[in-house]
Amino acid sequence: MTAQADEATPKRARPKIRERKKASNRAALLAAARAVFAEMGFGAASVRDIVRRTDLATGTFYNYFEDKDAIFAAVVGEITDELLRRHRQGRTKATTAEEFMRRHFEVYLSFIAEDPEMVALAQRNVTAIRTLFDKPDVRALHRALIEDLGEAMAKGILPKLDVYYLAAAMGGIAFEVSLVMVSRTPVDAAGAAKFAAQLALAGVNAARR
Repeated sequence: MTAQADEATPKRARPKIRERKKASNRAALLAAARAVFAEMGFGAASVRDIVRRTDLATGTFYNYFEDKDAIFAAVVGEITDELLRRHRQGRTKATTAEEFMRRHFEVYLSFIAEDPEMVALAQRNVTAIRTLFDKPDVRALHRALIEDLGEAMAKGILPKLDVYYLAAAMGGIAFEVSLVMVSRTPVDAAGAAKFAAQLALAGVNAARR
């Protein structure tokens, strides 16, 4: 927007325009970062590589993110938010233990497999992603699983087990199976989800005895 056009804009509208611009800039940086991390991996990528994918100045980057680590965490945070949304439509609607497990792993594994960029992101950033497991955004995904497991146990859908052990086991299965899944061609999300769900369900059934 030119200075002349800005002067013609009502003062009360200017804050909204600035907020939209800020949101647009942040979204552009996150999209660029996701592409760069998928192509190059966290270790090889730089802030300059990310900024080059946008029409923004390098200095603008630091108005939104402190460094490469911060924007990587934000990229993973966006992924976590989307997974949380999908899980609310998935395992929370299950009426049997088998359905709960199947929906849980299908949501996670199909989300990764449906987007080639997500597959590449998972392939090239294993170590960097592991370092974020204790970050608030990623922990929110774990807390939601604990809550959903607790509700399923209260309803009798799942047997009453140690919810924290079970959530840790399911999270570990999902993550480690996803790493093997994305290393294969073609990427078989359905097969991976079926295996993970059967494994988790067998463990639940064995633990209830």
